[in-house]
Amino acid sequence: MKIALISPLPPFRGGIAQFGKMLVSALEKQNCLVEGINYSHLYPSLIFPGKTQFESGFNRSNGLIHAFNPFSWHKAKKAIENRKPDVIISQWWHPFFAPCLTAINPGGIKSVAICHNIKPHESFPLADAFSKRFFSKQDLLAVHSEQAAEEAELTGKKTVQLFHPVYDQYSATGLYREKARAKLGLQSHHKALLFFGLVRDYKGFDILIEACNLLPEEYRIIAAGENYTGSDFESPRLLWENSFIPDCDVGTWFNAADIVVLPYRTASQSGIAQIALAFNKPMVVTNRGGLAETVIPGKTGAVAENATPEDIAKAILECSSLLDNKLTDERIEAKASEFSWTAYADKLLGAIQ
Repeated sequence: MKIALISPLPPFRGGIAQFGKMLVSALEKQNCLVEGINYSHLYPSLIFPGKTQFESGFNRSNGLIHAFNPFSWHKAKKAIENRKPDVIISQWWHPFFAPCLTAINPGGIKSVAICHNIKPHESFPLADAFSKRFFSKQDLLAVHSEQAAEEAELTGKKTVQLFHPVYDQYSATGLYREKARAKLGLQSHHKALLFFGLVRDYKGFDILIEACNLLPEEYRIIAAGENYTGSDFESPRLLWENSFIPDCDVGTWFNAADIVVLPYRTASQSGIAQIALAFNKPMVVTNRGGLAETVIPGKTGAVAENATPEDIAKAILECSSLLDNKLTDERIEAKASEFSWTAYADKLLGAIQ
């Protein structure tokens, strides 16, 4: 099968680009001929809240698609059409990209959208209209959680519920545990709660800070991620690197952590949970979207029913009881095995054919 994958790819940074890179590899292992079609421009700098959209050492991409220049879309459409793919797979995560993705679809070729969410986490003008138009061009929507599957079914399009595969590409990065903890300023008695990734309002970073204040003194938050909220966060228990963490340093943060916490107010699923599984870390998640599907309560972590400081603190204490249990690592490894890239690619191709 010849596949054109429309996706951000390195040197763009972030989870969607990493997902695209890993998906290309997984599909190739299934004997598919895959071409990753990258963007040249992703977000306009005026609306991008971060410092850069690129990995360290890069300031541009040589991709084919300019997401916000309509005058380039016809050329991109013809280039994709000339490649004569059997299937076009597009990564979908925000309605901002709907006009571009709709315009560059040649039509007459089977089209599949991998939907990291159906509805955006944060409000966006004309989101419903843009999304509806994009979904109308798709033959199949692939989603990663039960909630997203229910939302996708409302579009009337064929839907397959998959999962977010494990992000195991970081396993050999960074410093090992003792050196990592020393670098981050943790003492031996500290219990480190990791918040990892971009800080956005819906992710509940402020809730975690309040929750930590309800816990015994030995608990500390180690946070790694650029602040996109415009708010200041301060706490004597907070050790925070307010910047994007390069791939080579990801392991330092996860190796230093005792528990990974996802205190999200809203969610569909999260790549952070899949990194935590790869590092064999117990998790505390809120019961939002598909987050709870990554945890076995009382065995690999805990689920907070509500995104409140009290519920998060209670769940952290429950999860802490697993830290000295020798079976915890084995159970997390078994859970992680359910989310392999091989299984993902196999199920995706089965739904396409």
